Amino acid sequence: MKILKKLLKARVIVWLATTIVLIVVMIVGNSITNQYSLILENVLGGKRPIVSDEESGIPFEQDFATKDEAFENGNAVTKEICEEGMVLLKNEGNALPLKANAKVSVFGKNSVNLVYGGSGSAAPGDGERMTIFDSLEEAGFEYNPSLKSFYESSASGAGRSKNPDMDSGGAATLKTGETPISSYSANIISSYDEYGDAAIVVFSRIAGEDWDLPRHADDNADRHYLELDNNERALLKHIVDSGKFEHTIVLMNGSNYIDLGFLKMTDDPGYAEFGSKIDAAIVIGSPGANGIMALGEILSGEINPSGHTVDTVYTNYQNDPTWQNFGDNAKAKGNEYLNQDGSGTSEFYVEYEENIYLGYRYYETRGHLDGEEWYNKNVVYPFGFGLSYTTFEQEITNASSLNSALKANQEFDVHIKVKNTGSKAGKQVVQLYAEAPYTSGGIEKAYKVLVGFGKTKLLNPGASDTVEITVNPYDFASFDNHDKNGNGFKGYELEAGDYIFHAGTDAHTDFATFTKNLADGVKFENDPVTGNKVEVLFDEVTNHMNSAESLSRANFAGTFPKMPTDDERKVTSEFLNLFKNKESTNDEVYNELPTMGADNGVVFKDLVGLDYDDPLWDDFLDQMTFDQMLKLFNEGCYQTAAIEDLDIPQTVSADGPTGLVNFMSATAEASVYGCCYYCSECLLAQTYNVELATKQANAIGNECLVGDESTGIAYPGWYAPGVNLHRSPFSGRNTEYYSEDPFMNGVMAATVIKGVQEKGVYANVKHFALNDQETNRGGVATWCDEQAIRELYLKPFEKAVKQGGARGLMTSFNRLGTEWTGGSYRLVTKVLRKEWGFVGTVICDFNTFDKKFMDSKQMLYAGGDINLAGDKKCMLQKSNVYGTPFVTATNAKDANLLRRSAHNNLFALVNSNAMKVDVLGYKPPVWRILLYTGFGVISGALAVWGFFVIFTALRKKDDPAPKAE
Repeated sequence: MKILKKLLKARVIVWLATTIVLIVVMIVGNSITNQYSLILENVLGGKRPIVSDEESGIPFEQDFATKDEAFENGNAVTKEICEEGMVLLKNEGNALPLKANAKVSVFGKNSVNLVYGGSGSAAPGDGERMTIFDSLEEAGFEYNPSLKSFYESSASGAGRSKNPDMDSGGAATLKTGETPISSYSANIISSYDEYGDAAIVVFSRIAGEDWDLPRHADDNADRHYLELDNNERALLKHIVDSGKFEHTIVLMNGSNYIDLGFLKMTDDPGYAEFGSKIDAAIVIGSPGANGIMALGEILSGEINPSGHTVDTVYTNYQNDPTWQNFGDNAKAKGNEYLNQDGSGTSEFYVEYEENIYLGYRYYETRGHLDGEEWYNKNVVYPFGFGLSYTTFEQEITNASSLNSALKANQEFDVHIKVKNTGSKAGKQVVQLYAEAPYTSGGIEKAYKVLVGFGKTKLLNPGASDTVEITVNPYDFASFDNHDKNGNGFKGYELEAGDYIFHAGTDAHTDFATFTKNLADGVKFENDPVTGNKVEVLFDEVTNHMNSAESLSRANFAGTFPKMPTDDERKVTSEFLNLFKNKESTNDEVYNELPTMGADNGVVFKDLVGLDYDDPLWDDFLDQMTFDQMLKLFNEGCYQTAAIEDLDIPQTVSADGPTGLVNFMSATAEASVYGCCYYCSECLLAQTYNVELATKQANAIGNECLVGDESTGIAYPGWYAPGVNLHRSPFSGRNTEYYSEDPFMNGVMAATVIKGVQEKGVYANVKHFALNDQETNRGGVATWCDEQAIRELYLKPFEKAVKQGGARGLMTSFNRLGTEWTGGSYRLVTKVLRKEWGFVGTVICDFNTFDKKFMDSKQMLYAGGDINLAGDKKCMLQKSNVYGTPFVTATNAKDANLLRRSAHNNLFALVNSNAMKVDVLGYKPPVWRILLYTGFGVISGALAVWGFFVIFTALRKKDDPAPKAE
């Protein structure tokens, strides 16, 4: 009892309480770090490989020895892309190029704070950014320093809104940050006098992942963010009214086109005061870190611009068919389903009521029907439009051989000769569009669809070049899932009749046409490349669409999309229950367990270069245990997992459609660092130059081969390119996608994929599929007619697989109907693998526990291979520990599907640059060593403290009894 009393002294109690608290903190901390270990490894650095000095596996040709060399090459390629990708839209009176050594004034608060790219996966780490002023100076121009200093100071205002944070839900409105004219002092205005050769005005718009651009302007409730705001309008009027500038040039900075009606439609009261006085306009896009250096060369004439638009530049965005059904549905209450009593449900949706009539497919078709007056009132610049400092003459040179019968299963070539008839060297873009026979009320068909494009070499004055375009009739086949022509067939088909081909300078302007006749209609029952069955698969998605509200060429005015009403948003509880359904439609049957845990003596590198079906694969896979296969499936957070027993290395997967990036971390310890920040995908597409796409792919591939310089480990995985469509100019991720046209997207993606795979990189083309808005992207129910699904939204992925040979793909956050895309057996297996013949690995988009719709078992059963999950709670488990789906080693279907996912994953990996070096083992992450060292130090300190406290308490003599008085 005396000992117990001694131990209950104050010091011992303090020690004991402190020890208990710290032990609990360490236990909880260790549990949390284990729970989120993959995210922590991604952010702070993962296991450190111990590599052999000897190379093994596939010898990929590495063109640069160091990271710095590969980085500089990336910058050079980006500048070259911007030289050909920036689009000259207007050039009245040959205002451009500017005279040598011109003195210019650069206007706009954002001129000193350019938009270089997006945010989220398109946002790089910190690094040098070249400026407009760097570009002007290098080109020999002098710029107004007083104006630049003014914009850099607080006297010109606080600047634009910052990009909304991820998971913030975006912003109701954003400030452009433009400076009010009242802030311009007399001294600033007087500075124009010396720099009056040109006023260069910069208008910027931001965009990014996980949010769409607001459709409510900051300073005018009747306008949207992509219109000029009051200060921007006032700035243009101030410039042209000053009379101090020989030329006024407008630069559009960003990947989302602002409403450019003011450049042509000068009868609009809002623009009449200055629109006609703007001499030139250039789309400079989102140029990456270095691409802006092309601008000065374009302004000087050293580079002749040759970029062309990849979106239709239209005006009055509220009149576009997508305006009514996008994001938050403009000024409605949002795109949330409602219960019958009008209360919210937390389930969101979007309906693609424009059907196949997206972008130029709508404007060219309606313009063809309603005439040039309607067209000119709505379209500012057509899809494919771009000016040059020279002129060209174009003609089809093999026209006599083209007016023959169309053979549905046979490609044909069109030879287009281009001659430079002007006085400056330049390049010209060549485009070919197909017009299919149309019957009113029959299969929906756009008036024109892009079926081929190309670009000449640099032509000196008087020189010529012939561009050859190969046309595949399957590219303009219609997908008739309604049997609208009553021929008893549903699927891809070409109807009998005349097919007119339009060779043009853009989607609206032809320089030649030719006609090919198809005597008998052709039904593509099987895919012409793979020979596999083509089926109508998404009837419930199509049937959900009200055909009376689906845009039809037979009656554009009467079927024009409408904003959903509250009554239309009300749904039943039975319908809402469909959102909770996680069952798979996978009907495959497995009666026997696969062999697991065998000892066959096959190591991973033995599989290098073997076909997917080579028998040695079975011998290797037989060696894998159920746990190892589950580990490969689960541990895919910007990496693939190591299975050391089988010599399967851990690898790094980089994010970034604008280059290699780990946007969660800027530390070198996280392996992805020091890489080039490329221009946007749409700027690349604006070049219409597949050779430049190959150059960019080669540059990225070289950066991947150098990889982590400290270890020699390459980056084999790349979460790119993005091939979703620019369905709306308000989409936050348009900077990550090529264009509004599926053919353009598919060709560019296939070219980039082939290029990076030559350097051992498997590109996870994304986001599969119909992920064309960011608002409520997590689980939003996307409804669309299957004709549009097939002809528009799946087509780029199809080309990426068939032409690009893609070995990787990423599914999307949204649902197709009520079924999550990553859990759709029809989408991932029936379409992607069986119909298109895809062989490789399918990864889901970032999976977190709050995304309850992303069911990991449904994903496995759909045909998915890697769970991009950083939280163990959303991983596939062997038991239902978190209330999450689970699989068992005794279930034949579970085990066989896991084995197949491992095969898919490892096939992509073994043919990648991951096999460049032998990994002998791994050292633990530095942060984990520090963590456990800290735990050890704390535990030791507590033990020492406790020893002395207890020892002192026990040695202390009892207090003497009080003396009697």
